[in-house]
Amino acid sequence: MANRSYLYSTNIIPEPNQNESSRVLTGISEYNYDIPIVFKVLLSGNPQACISVIWDSAEKIALIGDYQTGVQNLEEFLAKIVLPEAQVPIAEALEFLKDPKNQSQYFILECGEIFEMSETPVEVQNLSLLNQIKNLQPEIAAAYQLLLPPTPVVSKQPKPIGFLAKLFGRRPTSPKALPVHHSEQAIYDLGLGLWSNILYFDFSESDDDQN
Repeated sequence: MANRSYLYSTNIIPEPNQNESSRVLTGISEYNYDIPIVFKVLLSGNPQACISVIWDSAEKIALIGDYQTGVQNLEEFLAKIVLPEAQVPIAEALEFLKDPKNQSQYFILECGEIFEMSETPVEVQNLSLLNQIKNLQPEIAAAYQLLLPPTPVVSKQPKPIGFLAKLFGRRPTSPKALPVHHSEQAIYDLGLGLWSNILYFDFSESDDDQN
């Protein structure tokens, strides 16, 4: 199993010794081996640390943020991405997040599995992530740079070979291939295209069990 970050919507802020019968958790997305910037932007509405809804820990190892503000911030972030290949994933993301069955009062971000990949204490890493989310502009600027439309590559003709090169049978060398702009990978790296209500830690079945 891959180490993942998990994003849910929820109606209440998790607290110790809380009555969980009134809590509703809806799966939103999960991402392998990283915490994508889309998750961070969605958590940027008044983010704060909270206890986990997945792992039994008294420490505040998860994050929670306002749902509507997070979606508004994401919409502003995505509106500046002009890459044609990104427009369909952007539309799908906003459609999913604005679906009433997915909306709630808060987003909750669970990154315990990502934190486990480091020896730094989990709560320390979670507070570091909280600070990142409160100061996202450098990461947002870097993401925009990766999503610029590719610059057209002008092919160059090989240089003509001289008399001595012809004499010794040398062939003209072709210019080295320039790296290709991997726009699809850049779009995936944002955290788009992975929306689902069914995550590895699935809380939707709990409703059926109570019926």
